[in-house]
Amino acid sequence: MRNFFATLLCIAGCNLIHAQPCDYTTKKYAIQQELNTIYGVVKAFGNRTDTLYIDIYKPLGDKNTLRPMILFIHGGGFSGGNYKDVTNQAKSFAQRGYVAATASYRLGFFRPVFPDNYPYALDKAEPERAAYRAMQDIKGAVRYMKGRNKTDSSDIMNFFIGGYSAGAITSLNVAFVNDNKFRPASCDSINSVVYQGINYKRPSLGNVEGTINLNGYNTSVRGVLNYFGAVADTAVLETARPAVFNYHQLGDPVVSAGINKPYYGIGLGISDNWPMLYGSTIISRRLKALGYTGLMLRNRIISGNVHDVDNPALMDTMTANWASAIICSPNTGIAPVKQPKPYALQRDGNKTYLVTLQTGSWEFYDMAGRSFQRINLQEGQHTEIFRTPCVIRYRTNSGEGSFLCNP
Repeated sequence: MRNFFATLLCIAGCNLIHAQPCDYTTKKYAIQQELNTIYGVVKAFGNRTDTLYIDIYKPLGDKNTLRPMILFIHGGGFSGGNYKDVTNQAKSFAQRGYVAATASYRLGFFRPVFPDNYPYALDKAEPERAAYRAMQDIKGAVRYMKGRNKTDSSDIMNFFIGGYSAGAITSLNVAFVNDNKFRPASCDSINSVVYQGINYKRPSLGNVEGTINLNGYNTSVRGVLNYFGAVADTAVLETARPAVFNYHQLGDPVVSAGINKPYYGIGLGISDNWPMLYGSTIISRRLKALGYTGLMLRNRIISGNVHDVDNPALMDTMTANWASAIICSPNTGIAPVKQPKPYALQRDGNKTYLVTLQTGSWEFYDMAGRSFQRINLQEGQHTEIFRTPCVIRYRTNSGEGSFLCNP
């Protein structure tokens, strides 16, 4: 009976959290912008050093202290494109009340002597290493944005990421690749290459998290906007549980909606040295098998043979409505998997402590739905709960949920 009433209280508390009006669909704000901010300096391929930039757009006059965040990633085959290419998408979401951003990442890889131009790759390792570097960089950009949460009045628990083509591949990797077991062998130290008469080493690229902005924040996201992207291994889809929106044209000749190498439909031998990828139809099928339903998985996979969006205005509206519905529905999630709770509550005298059994983000709400503390904790850490009763909302790599804070 005690557990029954505790469950009722938790449900009531969770509903109170979003009792206030919640709408991130309407473009109703002017925006302010911070452009060309450096968020990292990293070593690129060929002994170069790259400076990475981020543009941030915020609404004016919204008075929201917990703005959702979204980061857009440009495409370009990991060899071209620019973070300014997705400015309009970021501005559109900022007008709806988001802290929105676009970020650059390391581009380029070694090419064969002939033809010495992109997107030809020297060997399969080169595009794999380029995609890995992009993932590491954008994970650093996610941590950078989360680390600004007080400055930007942003909500680290409602972080979305999205991209186009290579940007979508990167977004999916950031969301799902969180274990070094998914690091390709090509991203370890491998054989050197000779390019234009110069011998270049190919050292290990290190941890999947990279080295940028290791500020204590994790890179978990609430949702992913996948515009004609893909994954190299569908097993990664089992490692995290963000919501996913897939867009793809079935005849896309650059990134297949099914299973194929990039540029498979272009010919000219371009795809020879690229790895096999699994596109949106395969991603959708795998996520459904993992229990994704409702808001957790949305698809717009249409007929067509263009590597592009057929109706940008429609997709802008559809994805904004989808993300808003997720933000305004705190209990959105897939069918729960039976697994140990990621937390424990302990009492010591008149004090109550949260003990974390998994690394994650934790947010505390009073029973009126007001947030009074947000904190990232590593596995095994603890923090005192200063206000009780309360509702605690959490997000870890194994899932998300909420519970009443009384032990």
